[in-house]
Amino acid sequence: MRVSSIFAIILLSSLSMCCQESQTASGFLGDFSPESLHSIVESRRFAREELAHQSSMFETPNIAIALSSPIIYVIVIGKITGVQLPDGATIPKTRIRFHVEPVIRGDGQVADFDVESQWTPNADTQNEELSLFTSKRNLRAFDIREPEVGDRFILGIAPAYRDGKLIPVPSVIDLQDPNQAALIANVERFLAIEASAKRSGFAPYLAALDDKTPWIRDIAVHWLTSSDAFNASPGCAEKFSDVVKRQLQSSTPNERQQAVGWLVWVDSVSRLESKRRGFSDGLPVLPDSEIHSLFDVATQDANAEIGDEAFEYRESSDLDRGPSGECFTIVPALRKTFHAHAAKQNPLPGEFPLSYTYGCTSLEESGK
Repeated sequence: MRVSSIFAIILLSSLSMCCQESQTASGFLGDFSPESLHSIVESRRFAREELAHQSSMFETPNIAIALSSPIIYVIVIGKITGVQLPDGATIPKTRIRFHVEPVIRGDGQVADFDVESQWTPNADTQNEELSLFTSKRNLRAFDIREPEVGDRFILGIAPAYRDGKLIPVPSVIDLQDPNQAALIANVERFLAIEASAKRSGFAPYLAALDDKTPWIRDIAVHWLTSSDAFNASPGCAEKFSDVVKRQLQSSTPNERQQAVGWLVWVDSVSRLESKRRGFSDGLPVLPDSEIHSLFDVATQDANAEIGDEAFEYRESSDLDRGPSGECFTIVPALRKTFHAHAAKQNPLPGEFPLSYTYGCTSLEESGK
């Protein structure tokens, strides 16, 4: 998420050129000795390792794509009734025919539909294609293993499907896989939260901010920001702020990082709504000052990567709300932002060894 019309993120590891900045950059950076650079790099390496320890627990399953979009996706249980392997001509990829059994969520008639799978009988070809073109995060159960007639899956599909139509299916749970039992239980719990919210309003989503499952908390945040009733309630804003504050103090760094992600989402919605509805403040959910204050807290995080993220998003948010035509260079690891009038050159050299964001709040006035 970036607010600049033009931005560049440059990641370089060379240390030999680190002290050859221009005079402007030198004044901006202050002390930037090889020792201080080494300390910065090592602290970020440690921070990334710390986050990696529990990262799998905070991964979002692809079923969440459908669960977070009830208007777009229907949730069904589908049974494979046919598999066509690639023939190199009319069928370029494996094609699976599904028959819908029960519809778990949404309105829809029982129908058959076809889905393309990345699976191929040639293991070498499959591994090569998946590594080149497909993110592991986007792989579905029937992309990874051979789909077989009779297999049953929970599927998130487009509601406008027609009998025999080839459709995209981004969300899949393999009912044959015992390792996905916990995920199935979480899906059932989320659907219960969603059903309760339809009857009683936003309160179940507000309670879900305390759910034990990270991705359920994420979806709850997204739905709360879209609720006019929630946004109109001062008590709800206070509750949401309290949850963010508590999570920013968690002993688990991934939870603190998740809280920063919530702030980024809420801030983006606030800025969008502010412009669309002409608000003087960035509501809904939280006022600008509260968002800025929570970002301030996160910039002091003991994990350097989380602090870097919070600093960059805070600076980007402030710049987006400021006057147009300003150019800037944000260096999160140094907690510094260099401001300049439009059309000024980036003050950092091309060989600068830390990640930074350079851009302008107006494309026309940036001189690019």
